[in-house]
Amino acid sequence: MVDHHMLAAISLSIYEYRKYLVLTLAISMIAIPIANGLVIQRDRNRNEMYGEAFWIYGFTVYNMDDDQLAENLDTYYGFNFNDGLHTLPEYLGGVKYEYPVFGLIFFAIATWLFPGSGPDSLQPLWLNFLLVLVFNLNLALLAILLRDKLEKVRWARLFFGAYFVYGLVMAAAGGKLEPIVDCLLLMSLVLWKEKQHGKSMFALGLSVQTKVYSFVVFPMFFLINPVSSIWFIISMFLTVFPVFFGASFDSLISHLFNLSSYSSFIVNPLFPGLAFSTPDLYSPDPTASYVWIAALIPLIIYLSFLVLTIRRYIPKKEEFSDLSRIEKIRALIPLYLYLIPGSLFLFRWVMPWYLLWFGPVIVLFTKNEQAVGYLKQITLVGLLYVLGILVNWPYFITGPLPAFFTHFPASAPETIGGVILLSILMAVAYFLWKLEIDRRERKSVFVKEAEARGELII
Repeated sequence: MVDHHMLAAISLSIYEYRKYLVLTLAISMIAIPIANGLVIQRDRNRNEMYGEAFWIYGFTVYNMDDDQLAENLDTYYGFNFNDGLHTLPEYLGGVKYEYPVFGLIFFAIATWLFPGSGPDSLQPLWLNFLLVLVFNLNLALLAILLRDKLEKVRWARLFFGAYFVYGLVMAAAGGKLEPIVDCLLLMSLVLWKEKQHGKSMFALGLSVQTKVYSFVVFPMFFLINPVSSIWFIISMFLTVFPVFFGASFDSLISHLFNLSSYSSFIVNPLFPGLAFSTPDLYSPDPTASYVWIAALIPLIIYLSFLVLTIRRYIPKKEEFSDLSRIEKIRALIPLYLYLIPGSLFLFRWVMPWYLLWFGPVIVLFTKNEQAVGYLKQITLVGLLYVLGILVNWPYFITGPLPAFFTHFPASAPETIGGVILLSILMAVAYFLWKLEIDRRERKSVFVKEAEARGELII
């Protein structure tokens, strides 16, 4: 799995940006305890609990819901997880562990390296720290994938900045799995760039087994090199194998297939289903719903945007004339990539940070104008997400939004002050990163101008 060329590229990238990676790490270390006091990081806490439980129950933890597991660990093993902070909220009651196997194994190893739990334990901060290290590695990998573009094109710097903020929030302030998913995905993209297709597919398989959203890259890789997909399949045995030891993925399946058994709430304001069956949370009947046609507004705007912009992703007719059938399909890869963000409209459960799940796909576009269009589309989907909350305000104010705000236990002034402080820290770090990238761009322009004049550059 280890590729020496990739390791060399990562080492060089880390060395080149060492000052700024250290700065990011330092700011993250400040942000971790601040965020820990401002936000109930349920995903991190829950993964901590299941990581500890793995060493006791093995893969049968997939058959236990949060409340059952927390009570068992508290009663029989003395863990302090039955405090309401390590389990999912009531509107997700009964949901069993739904993350794929690689994510579980990561947290199992992390809790084994730093055991202990309770109100005074540093284990939760340790998990944030590990995720911050992964996030810093992601920046180095992204710098490899965008190496030339960071100094030459504006969209690359804009995306890098957006990912910088997103990754820092996910790692230092959220304790989410996303940094690990992205790390394996970015490794896969680097390996693919180096023509190491088998290793790339294997890394992609591990990414999918952390969170499944990175699977969107698989069809493109398959079309380019179908044989390499055998390594993706081999990696998937990591998930298949635990099934023989009691693992069940019912909650993951119900999540993917929009089943109400995952949650009676619809928290995705982009979901068209709200137009015809918005849950009536005031009704004593849990299946009651009502029609709210305004919920279609985000979808209508999005489809209109696609109609106006999709042309640049469809090859011209003359470009198809001399291509074989498989080459014609491959020529449609940019179109496929462009349509990926639209999948966010399909699911009942989409949280705000999901909007950048598909951000790294931007590095797969070979034309700058297509990458710019993709970045605009992600931005539009984010704005439509906010618009969707507004047009569905009567529903969201009755349940999803109040439930979301319960994750912020501090007083309003403390929360606002903490958010402002974290925003300042992120702004300072990004500003210094931007200064370095701008300096490199000026140096690159200077070198090219000197070479054009015939001067010797040493």
